[in-house]
Parts: sequence; structure tokens; C-alpha cells
Amino acid sequence: MNFPALLRHFKEMKHYFIVVVLVFGFSLYMGWANSDQFTHFLEKQLEGLQPMIKSISTKENPQVWLFIFIFLNNAIKSVLIVFCGVFLGVLPLFMLIANGMILGYVLSLQTHESTLSIVLKGILPHGIIEIPVILLACAYGLKIGMLVWKMGVQLLVPAEKRSARIELIRIFQLTKPLSMGIVILLLIAAIIESTLTYWLVHL
Repeated sequence: MNFPALLRHFKEMKHYFIVVVLVFGFSLYMGWANSDQFTHFLEKQLEGLQPMIKSISTKENPQVWLFIFIFLNNAIKSVLIVFCGVFLGVLPLFMLIANGMILGYVLSLQTHESTLSIVLKGILPHGIIEIPVILLACAYGLKIGMLVWKMGVQLLVPAEKRSARIELIRIFQLTKPLSMGIVILLLIAAIIESTLTYWLVHL
């Protein structure tokens, strides 16, 4: 598990990190400022979670089930989104925009007086870990997507000038420590969300 190599590679990813932060921030703003226009789309995204949430609330030890659901949902999706970058980066971009808009939409539903409370109690404790991890996964998914695009373009140039395939192989070698890091961090975030966040929201 080559974590040092992954951390060194982060320096090469700085432009992708900047892009995902900007896209996420813009999407959050769009979901918050234009919630009426996106209500149908955003409610559809949220509706998919409602049956599971209702089921969890009726079980014994709902916090344990909440932890399992949150962890598996976030970990599986985040790891998959890295590898789904091979489909030209479309799915990581969609996940990035959808998550930003959903968060903005949820915030728009609160009154001005309660928005800060919702952020501090319901989002910040676990979100300080969860959101950067999702952005990290999307950044690597986009990187893989761009390299796939680049490989297609480089079919038109001499073989000795094709660098995208070598770079893509290097990225895939880093996906093992990347996936492990994502799972560990989301495990921590899920523990916080199902305990501290759960307690704060139900005060």
C-alpha cells in the first residue's frame, strides 16, 4: 500500500483539486439560489434515500443501522466514482454537481435563523471529513476521464509520443492506497455522523 507515493501525487493533482472545489462550490450555490428551478431533480435524488431512512428509524439500535448505511453508501459510491472516470469523466462530474446542488438545496429549505445551526450541527461534524473525501474521489475520477480522452486523441500521433497510457497505468497503481484511504476516512465520518451528528441534531 504505497501511501507516500499517493501523497506525493497530490501535488500533481492540484489543478484537479481546484476544479472540483470550484465546481462543487458553484453547484452548491446553484442548488441554494435556484432551488425552485431544480426542485424536481433534487427531490428525486433525495427521495431515493427516504425508504431506507424510514426503515432504519423503525429498527432496534437505529444509530448502528444508520452508521452501516451511511458508511456503505458513501464508501461504495466514492470508490466506484474513481473507477467510473474511465467513462470519460462524466459520472464523477455528475456526482460532484449533484452532491453540491443537493447540499445547497437542503440549506435553502432552512429558515435564515436555523441555517447556521443546521450547518454546525448537521453537516460540519462529519462533513469536514466526508466532503473533502468525495471531492478527492471525484478529482481522481476526472483525472482518469481526461487521460482516457487524451489516449483517444493520441491515437493520431506516433506511438513514441503517447504518454497518456503510461500515466493512466500509474494512476491505477495509486487507486489501491487511494481506495483504502477513502474507506478509512469515510468510516471515521460515518462514526461521527451516526453518533455526534445524530446527537446534536436530536438535542
